[in-house]
Amino acid sequence: MSRELGNELPGALLSLLDGRDLPGRMAKAILIATVDTNGWAHPALLSYGEVVALDARRLRVATYRSSRTSANLRRSGRLTLCLIEAGLAYYLKAQAVEQGADAELPELARFEATVEQVLVDQARDDLEPGARITRGIEFEPGRPVPEALAAWAAVLKALRA
Repeated sequence: MSRELGNELPGALLSLLDGRDLPGRMAKAILIATVDTNGWAHPALLSYGEVVALDARRLRVATYRSSRTSANLRRSGRLTLCLIEAGLAYYLKAQAVEQGADAELPELARFEATVEQVLVDQARDDLEPGARITRGIEFEPGRPVPEALAAWAAVLKALRA
């Protein structure tokens, strides 16, 4: 059952989204949702190398410039991030605005998102005793880890700029 925490990232999420422990987050994905032209949720996956928290209220997100996700964000600005890992599930609802392009990463769109609502989802002991999340969404990077980490570092640098 989810409960609202307010409109600021708690410390656990600030640490998770600070862009520092990229090797430890190499195989983990963040599920996001935007709103398509028909009003449906449009899911997509991002890596921890494409999302960074600037502070407790602001995130920056990189998506492919020509993707439906980017088009949806340009049109509606609505963004939900689902951070699901062993032992935790947070949902962040945010309003996103496109930022200027980075000359070194022209294929990416950069969005700054203001956090409007943070929800935490935890099993209720009275209804679901012992239930817990054991794993989130994981992936293989499809290229050597050092190469993927270097690419993520470049994206995070552009997002912080």
